[in-house]
Formats: sequence, structure tokens, C-alpha cells
Amino acid sequence: VAPPLDGIWASPPYFHNGSVPTLWHVLHPDQRPVVWRRTDQAIDEEKIGLRIEVAEKVPLAEPDVAIRRGYFDTRRFGKSHAGHAYPSALSERERTAVLEYLKTL
Repeated sequence: VAPPLDGIWASPPYFHNGSVPTLWHVLHPDQRPVVWRRTDQAIDEEKIGLRIEVAEKVPLAEPDVAIRRGYFDTRRFGKSHAGHAYPSALSERERTAVLEYLKTL
């Protein structure tokens, strides 16, 4: 059973594996980050989801395991952010309208 959409703005990250940090990225599949990490506990009010920083790769030289585990690498097995490309068929105006609607739930 799919989860209800009410409160979706407050339940990032998205997709079954948590690979997409914001609703904006759900609606813009071509701009989803490959490697990212959450920067703080606040919600990104513009993109509706986690506040993130994008990285080229997980910093393997980082000695703190907790910091390394904070990165999400969508190139890893089972962590892909691919698929769900149907929003590409929407115009930018339609994507914005969907995002604004999801904020109201």
C-alpha cells in the first residue's frame, strides 16, 4: 500500500531508498544529485526537502565513519535515483504547480 501524500513535504528523503533529497528533485529527474549529504535539520523551503550539499564523491579519506556515512551515493547498488522520469513530460510551470500543491497537503 502506497503511503498517503498528506504531509509529504515533511517526510524527505524520497523514493523507496531515500535517494532523492527534495520534492523539487523528484520533479526534475535530470538534476538529481549523484552524491549528496544533509547539511542541517531544517527543511529547504524552496525545494521542499532536505538542505543538502552536493559532492563529487564520498570522502573516503575522512577518518570519521559517521561523516562518511552521512553521504548518499546514488551510484551504489540499490541506491539509484534513476527512474520515475514522468515529470520530464511536464512544463516548468506545471512542475511548479505540482510542487506548490504538495506544500498544501
